[in-house]
Amino acid sequence: MHCTSILSLFLSVGFAIASPTASGSPSYTCAKSAGMRAVGYFGNWDIYARNFKVTDIQATQLTHVAYSFMNINTTTGEVFLSDEWADLQISYPGDNTSENGTNVYGGIKQLYLLKKANRSLKTLMVIGGATYSPNIIPVLASDSLRANFAKTAISLMTDLGFDGIDVDYEYVTDSTQAAQMVDLLKKLREGMDAYSIRTCSPSFLLSYASPAGPDKYKQLDFKGMDQYLDFWNYMGFDYVGSWDKIAGHQANVFQDLQIPAATPFNTTSAMAYYTLVGGICPSKINLGSPLYGRAFAGTGGPGKPFNGTGTTGSFGLAGVWDYKALPAPGYNSKVISLDKVGASYSYDSAKKYMVSYDTPEIAKVKAQFVKGMGLGGSSWWEVSMDKSGVDSLIGTTIKTFGGVKGLENSLNYLSYPESKYDNLRNGM
Repeated sequence: MHCTSILSLFLSVGFAIASPTASGSPSYTCAKSAGMRAVGYFGNWDIYARNFKVTDIQATQLTHVAYSFMNINTTTGEVFLSDEWADLQISYPGDNTSENGTNVYGGIKQLYLLKKANRSLKTLMVIGGATYSPNIIPVLASDSLRANFAKTAISLMTDLGFDGIDVDYEYVTDSTQAAQMVDLLKKLREGMDAYSIRTCSPSFLLSYASPAGPDKYKQLDFKGMDQYLDFWNYMGFDYVGSWDKIAGHQANVFQDLQIPAATPFNTTSAMAYYTLVGGICPSKINLGSPLYGRAFAGTGGPGKPFNGTGTTGSFGLAGVWDYKALPAPGYNSKVISLDKVGASYSYDSAKKYMVSYDTPEIAKVKAQFVKGMGLGGSSWWEVSMDKSGVDSLIGTTIKTFGGVKGLENSLNYLSYPESKYDNLRNGM
């Protein structure tokens, strides 16, 4: 897909951007995607309060599961598991934990079994996230720690049977860190390729969870990073929240021209920068959407001031609701979808309580946007929060993509001859 068509689409929705070249668009031509990606993030903590396990993942609707999060040792740069009980030890039905050898159980074994049952499902080991990103800062600043980060991450990836790594660092702060991140990705890619050559394995995947805020993404060296990445998982959410003064839409596609204050950020402008300025092929970008809602209390609605987020929410998270719990219980809320904004929300006019979240109608709008823009697919944070059946946001997106047949279907990888775990090395 040539980027002149992208520019035309931006202009057709009323978006203007300064031309990055004399001709008004980059000179590159993007390879056509071989099916849409559907990347579902899963948190290893979901087995606790949410009681949602790896075996509950709707694997047939996804092309990739991004297993979150791995932690980082600030002194050595080592990448390590954040919850060994959840990842390696908890017993699932069918496990025989008394079998001989050094074996892996827990969520990691179940991920591998999902791959065996769904050969087009790939798994990514996610490093960092908001909680552990601060631990990456000293690692980025040291060449030797970056090298150990890459070495230990690849060792963990191949021990545990993953198809690749997703780096989630929040966020690159300046040009120095931008260069360090490029080098970190370079070391990961070179280490992955060396392993593939040594073991006659296919190429492993490397992706990056990338920011939505202009002050964040303008710090990135897009060209330097992109040469090592298979795709980008754009985090298209948290555009507004409890940290703001005005209630608004947290994951809108377009600017609200009637109520601009409700959309301080929008996906369209970010995609314009990523592709037209950053030079990223649209087919390498997955549009991330939230499977949760953000609440605003004491507000007149989008574009109006609010007074806190209220005391209710899902699993003790005040003001943050799992999508499967919405519209929020205890409120007489009307659900409003704004197709021209690419956003939806619920609002109780008596209690003045608003929750910004995606509905199936908006999931369809976003999927059409992804297709129209020539993006590579979609991603979601995170799968335990979705509804089932016709109300599933993931399911609605996949249906709009053309169903499962419209998804990317390359084979995953099941052979890990150097894994330290006997059962995984032997294919379970």
